[in-house]
Amino acid sequence: MINQTKKERVSEEIRKRGRKNKTYRFFSPLIKRCCFFWIDLCDFCEEHMLKFVLLCTSLLCFTAFCSFSFPLFKGSITNLGIIDFNELDESISLAEEDSDVMTADEARILFRDDFASRNSEGFGTVSTNSEGQEVIAIGTDDILEDMLDQFPEDDTAIADNSGFEDIDPDSLVFDKDDWRLILVNKQHSVPADYEFPLGDLTANLQCDERVIDDLVWMLRDARSAGMNIWIVSPYRSGDKQENLFNYDLGKYMSSGMNYFDAYQLAAEAVTLPGTSEHQIGLAFDIVNNEYAHLGEGFADTKEGIWLAENCYKYGFILRYPKDKEYITTIEYEPWHFRYVGREAAAYMTIKCLTLEEFWEEVF
Repeated sequence: MINQTKKERVSEEIRKRGRKNKTYRFFSPLIKRCCFFWIDLCDFCEEHMLKFVLLCTSLLCFTAFCSFSFPLFKGSITNLGIIDFNELDESISLAEEDSDVMTADEARILFRDDFASRNSEGFGTVSTNSEGQEVIAIGTDDILEDMLDQFPEDDTAIADNSGFEDIDPDSLVFDKDDWRLILVNKQHSVPADYEFPLGDLTANLQCDERVIDDLVWMLRDARSAGMNIWIVSPYRSGDKQENLFNYDLGKYMSSGMNYFDAYQLAAEAVTLPGTSEHQIGLAFDIVNNEYAHLGEGFADTKEGIWLAENCYKYGFILRYPKDKEYITTIEYEPWHFRYVGREAAAYMTIKCLTLEEFWEEVF
């Protein structure tokens, strides 16, 4: 009856004011409804305040501390539904100008170099980790030496390296269920039931065995053209990908960044666990013996130039090209090549498409 008493008092007050003022009388029904709504709302909050506070606190804690929510704090959504990290440099504020904390650009340079040194350390050797023996990187000669039985040096059957000038891309037909075209990125994680035949290149350097033929042809032709190519960890397990990501995340945080900024920056350089093409054995990080470094400078080496111009002939694409970061959400990586099959590689090369754009256009 308390609510009724309050409402009666409000109604009486409105009637009194309405007798004195015609304008007030005209709006009195609306005023009355607003007052009644406010009374009901206050009574509800008074009766359920504890539940309301607990609910809001729980939602706030879930949003703040749940790991998958971090990428949502920054970036905008493009027409492909992808977070645009081009705005990241402008939005990240790591420290005041007078602080000793590194800036975002300084951190990128330092830890990109550090990441490269971790991958290039022990080139051509085998290092030991918790999972056993694992090849860090290996050169073309070592790979081809182990492949002589399958690809003898005097083999007259050579790869078809004809150009794509006469190809009509619109005549090509693609199947979205084709294993070569699987889309794996931050928005499309590796399917839980995805399986593929794991083949050995040499020692413990592995990849999807269905890619090996075209990869070997590319390495042979590259060597014939005077290139000195080294392959870095093509297949990486989910556990190793997680370790790499956590390593960079910890490094950024130790430099003075908060968790949110460190998470965003680490996600630019190292693909989030479960969303890396290395986990499906179709991605290859490639360097040379003089530029044993995962950096943009590889694009200016003769090997980087040759691969960018010729990889499509063997079914590979430069996965994260320059000026397409807003689509791939990954910084420019001239060393990262992805196998998609020869027809798809030619199609994407002709039309200058990333794999994301290919899926948007074809499927």
